[in-house]
Amino acid sequence: MIIFLYGQDTYRSKEELRKMIEKNKQSNVEWLDFVRIDASDKQIDIFEELKKTINTIPMFSTAKMMIIDNIFDLNNDKQGEILEFLKKSKIDKNENITIVFWADEVNGKSVSSADGLQKYLKSRAEYKEFKLLEPAKVKQWIKEFVANQKASIDNSAVEKLAEWVGNDLWRMSNELNKLVAYNPTIRHESVELFIGPEIDLKIFDLVDAIGYKNKSKALKLFNQHIDEGADLYYLLSMIAYQFRNLIKIKTTKAIELLGLNPFVARKSEQQAHNFTYEELKKIYRQLMIIDFESKLGKTNVQTALELVIFGL
Repeated sequence: MIIFLYGQDTYRSKEELRKMIEKNKQSNVEWLDFVRIDASDKQIDIFEELKKTINTIPMFSTAKMMIIDNIFDLNNDKQGEILEFLKKSKIDKNENITIVFWADEVNGKSVSSADGLQKYLKSRAEYKEFKLLEPAKVKQWIKEFVANQKASIDNSAVEKLAEWVGNDLWRMSNELNKLVAYNPTIRHESVELFIGPEIDLKIFDLVDAIGYKNKSKALKLFNQHIDEGADLYYLLSMIAYQFRNLIKIKTTKAIELLGLNPFVARKSEQQAHNFTYEELKKIYRQLMIIDFESKLGKTNVQTALELVIFGL
């Protein structure tokens, strides 16, 4: 049997792999032969290890399991050798041997149905793609994760975590473990106390361009975010977060009391000079309206943000 796990969301694909290993342990009365190798390790001959695993008769176990991580780190020739061997061995029909291929991306791009080993795995293996979760699914994932920890979380805390952490589930799991350790009942206040949004340096460049009313640069930077696949709601939330900081800085003389990251505080203080207080309130209100109306299906976030920039 061949299994193929791949996709950008490596947290969920690794979790699927862990569950698969545990299931195999429990389902075999006698512990199976188990091999795990990393194709990115150039000192290992992956092809020879694969042949040895498949062709060797186990002495004490009734089943075999082999996991090959980062399979597409191999060059095309090595991938071709493995492909031909898989075809000849007909391993996809052998239920006593499980070969799991794991990959995140291929040459910086998601695994596709291109010719060669990738195409074979997607046509002959049991495969599953792990795409990055959309905002609504991130919120559901948070609730399920917390429930599995025998803890609880209120909706406002879920909203804030989804806004600040996004679909980086590696970071999200770490933050949630920290919050559960502090208090099994997670509230909005705990999230505010322990967690801040991921610092995106490009956001500061975009806000700077907006602050200087440089429409062409701001639109260029905004479109760069879009072209790079940035989630529009994440983009909206980060811009709104930064303008909220600017308003706070504009209305206080003790910046250190705001509890901001030092880098964020320093950059925000510089940017605040580019706005009047009334300008900040106006832009922030526009961003809040965009957020509210988009959730009702009345506004296209990308178009609305472009209009904010055009209106500078």
